[in-house]
Amino acid sequence: MRPFIEGLLRNMQGGVCVVDNEKRIIVFNKAAQWITGYCADEVLGKTCREVSRSPLCDSACSFDKIIKKGLSRCNTEAEYLSKDDRPIPVSITAFPLKSHNGEILGMVEIFRDITEVKTLQTQLVQSERLAILGQLAAGVAHEINNPINGILTYIKLLLKKLEQGNLAATASKFKEYLTVMERETKRVGRTTQNLLDFSRRDEPDIRPVQINEVIEQSLMLLGDPLSVRNVTVTKEGKAALPEVMGDFGQLQQVFVNLFMNAAQAMPKGGNLKIKTAAEGTPGRECFIKISVSDTGCGIPKENITKIFDPFFTTKGGKESTGLGLGLSIVQRIIRTHHGHISVKSTIGKETTFTIELPTV
Repeated sequence: MRPFIEGLLRNMQGGVCVVDNEKRIIVFNKAAQWITGYCADEVLGKTCREVSRSPLCDSACSFDKIIKKGLSRCNTEAEYLSKDDRPIPVSITAFPLKSHNGEILGMVEIFRDITEVKTLQTQLVQSERLAILGQLAAGVAHEINNPINGILTYIKLLLKKLEQGNLAATASKFKEYLTVMERETKRVGRTTQNLLDFSRRDEPDIRPVQINEVIEQSLMLLGDPLSVRNVTVTKEGKAALPEVMGDFGQLQQVFVNLFMNAAQAMPKGGNLKIKTAAEGTPGRECFIKISVSDTGCGIPKENITKIFDPFFTTKGGKESTGLGLGLSIVQRIIRTHHGHISVKSTIGKETTFTIELPTV
């Protein structure tokens, strides 16, 4: 049964934490690491209180109910703190761990991250409007994409003819107008694509991925936009990192969004800093951490908690404004990869997005 149990613990979605009769952790599976941000090597031997840091430990400890009061099962909800002090609402099922002769050896706790459930509960008023808008967006986007492609084709033909011909002084003005039309049409196209991406719920094509390769490909796509905006890119980190399990295209979409947002936050130019690192015991790293920092205008404190909300944007009527779906899509992709994304910002100085992805 040992290979079966090890395979079950390694691949199940719920976090499993097993403690002995001294409340010390003896098993901490892969999903538990994804949820909390701790590597197993960091928590084995520590007490569950030290790791979860939950108010539940004082008010309604599952261990006390199972071991001291003799309950056969305990279901509850609590809030854990992740390694980086991020609150994680979890649902918990606990039961005693017994030997073959009935002796109690400790307690098994299975927990799941219910952040999305809690978020939905707080957005019930908004959810119906978003659902209807998502359906409309998908239909409208399909309808207008074809004419947009036609317009772009004719604009490029007109620009080509203007370049070939020897027209009067008005030619430069025509070219200027057509260039603006092309830019604005592409802008509409980006908006519709964002709407499609947001309304779509495709399953990712998961396979081993080198995160540095994803970042390099994303930077290659944005070479011209970044140079035009006088954005200098600096990278830190080892060339060889452990692989993560992910969809290359979706992860690329994440970094393209973050890099473009950083560039737009620095209209007069600045520095885009990308840092990658592996976390955990060398040779057994359990997370890859990627930070994307810019030296732009920063995000006001009151907006930090809103930036991942669908349709929230602070760009107003500026160039390349979308509908505020980019970061919402980014967050959804990271969550489907069992990862976490967070942001810290100082007004007028720096904004840093940090992503953690579990290794293979």
